[in-house]
Amino acid sequence: MTTGIILFSSRNSEEITDVLEFSFVKEVYTPYTEMTVTFAANNISPADAKRVELWVNGHKIHNGFIDTFRLVRENGIRKGYIRSRGFTAQYTENQLVPGLYTNVSLDSLMSDYVTVPYVTHESNTSESYISVKTGSNIWDGIVNVVYKVTGKYPYIRDTNCIMFSRSASAKVVDYTNANLLSEGTESDIRRAASFFSMADINGQYGSYTVSESMATDRNIVRERYFELDRRFLYAPQEAVEFRDKMSVRGIQNRFVSYCGYDGEDLLDVARFGEDTKDITSVRITGKSSGIFTTVGIYSDKFFN
Repeated sequence: MTTGIILFSSRNSEEITDVLEFSFVKEVYTPYTEMTVTFAANNISPADAKRVELWVNGHKIHNGFIDTFRLVRENGIRKGYIRSRGFTAQYTENQLVPGLYTNVSLDSLMSDYVTVPYVTHESNTSESYISVKTGSNIWDGIVNVVYKVTGKYPYIRDTNCIMFSRSASAKVVDYTNANLLSEGTESDIRRAASFFSMADINGQYGSYTVSESMATDRNIVRERYFELDRRFLYAPQEAVEFRDKMSVRGIQNRFVSYCGYDGEDLLDVARFGEDTKDITSVRITGKSSGIFTTVGIYSDKFFN
C-alpha cells in the first residue's frame, strides 16, 4: 500500500486506498499518535471495526483503536469518518493503585501492570521509585521513572513504541536545499511560569525554588506553590526543576513544510547546513491537492 488505511474488524481486514482526506500528528510531549480520515466506505460497518492503520507513501505511521466512526451518504457517495489514537493513549486512561512503588524500572512498569496490545518499548532495567497519587495514570508513572533514571522525557517512535533515547534506526534529513513550501519559527509562552516553590517536609516554603528567566525576561509573572512532591523525596530540588522544564516545553519551535512525506519520525535529525536538531513533531495532511508534511523542531529544556 502506498497511501491509505487498513481497517480491521472482528472478521477480516480491508485495505482502503480511496482516501478522500486525512490528517495525522505525533509530537514528543503527546504520548500517542492521532489521525482522522475520510474515505469512500463501500460496505463497511462501524460495528465491525476494531482498529485502523494509516499508511503514507509506503510508511505505516499509525496503528490505533477507533475513538469514533461515522458513516454518511453525501452526494450519492457513502463516506466513512474515523478518528483514532495510537494504542499508547490507553496508558493515559488507566490508573495505578495509589501508593509508593519501590524498585520500579520501565521494564517492570510495562510488564507487571496493565498490558496494552500492539505496544512495545525501549528496554531499561534501572530502578527507582514512584509515588502514585489518587487519579494519576500509568503514563505519569512512565514519565516519572524515565525522568529519574535517564533525565529524559519519553516519546512515541514508529507505531506505539515508547522510547527515551534516539533510535538506532533514526536518520538524518537534510532540509538545507530542500524544495520547501514554507519555513519559520514560533514561540509559545502560554504554559511558562516565572517561579516555582515547593514546601519541605515540615510544610515550610523557601528551600526548594526555581525562577524561570524565559518567563521573567518576557515580563511574565506566574508564581506556582505546591506541597511536597513525594515522587522526588530523595532529590526534592528535582521536583521544582521538573515542573519548570515542563512549563517551558515546546517554548521555541522551528518548522518546515513541504509537499509529500519522506518518512520522518520523532528524534530523527534535521539538518540545516551545519546545524542539526532533533525532530520533535510531524504533522501530515492529505487531500485531493496532495500530501503535505510539516516538521517541527523544539528548543526547550528537554530538546535543543
